[in-house]
Amino acid sequence: MEKGGRASYEWQRRIVRRLGSVRAVALFTLVSTVVSLAITAVAMTLDGIEDPFLGYIIAIIVPVVLTPPITGMQFALIERLDEAELALHRLARTDELTGLPNRRALIEAGEDVLSRSRRRGSDVALLFVDVDHFKQINDTHGHIVGDLVLRHLARRIAGGLRETDLLCRFGGEEFAALLPDTDEQSAAEIAERLRRTTAASPIMARQSEGPAIPVTLSLGLTAAEAESAGDIHRLIDVADRAVYAAKEAGRDTVAMRSAV
Repeated sequence: MEKGGRASYEWQRRIVRRLGSVRAVALFTLVSTVVSLAITAVAMTLDGIEDPFLGYIIAIIVPVVLTPPITGMQFALIERLDEAELALHRLARTDELTGLPNRRALIEAGEDVLSRSRRRGSDVALLFVDVDHFKQINDTHGHIVGDLVLRHLARRIAGGLRETDLLCRFGGEEFAALLPDTDEQSAAEIAERLRRTTAASPIMARQSEGPAIPVTLSLGLTAAEAESAGDIHRLIDVADRAVYAAKEAGRDTVAMRSAV
């Protein structure tokens, strides 16, 4: 799309977003009618027409008849394209299996959280959660049950976090939780509570058949003052290394690493 056409599309889209397609059509019809009347008045004045009644009638009828169907189709299309764009934006940032935000959403939100935390001078923490021996669950019970376990864990972990925390599925059997305004001690308490709750509550992946599946978690945690935490990619790297430390320590544990 050429620069001029793109600019025209953008301001039309802003109007449709603000007013909706129906009101936008009404506005454009009114504007085009006023412009038509003004042009007609100038033309008839210059031509010295003494009885302008018919000219004004035509100046009103033409935009009223032609503008709504033309702009109506255009604005309805813009509205549908806008809705499709927003839907694609959501899909690109949502994990299909669990319905949680995905890795991309975590990175985008992380920069905003760190920026706000720097302005407030508050701490921020990042918690990585890895499901222990998840391959064994898939091999023993099948991938369908494995998917059910991940969905169940997503709900359980989300239930153990605060409304201000952002839980994402980072990939595979790994989740990440961004904890704004959270110091190291508070983050450690949240992580340990999640670990204990999960270890004490086997998952019934299928209510009508099969035994409950015991699940444990390895959790990696990093927390720091936002000013010294670096960017979200650094926090992710440190929390990821903390998860590996938890695994090396025997799993079903919480490991911490400093982001400084």
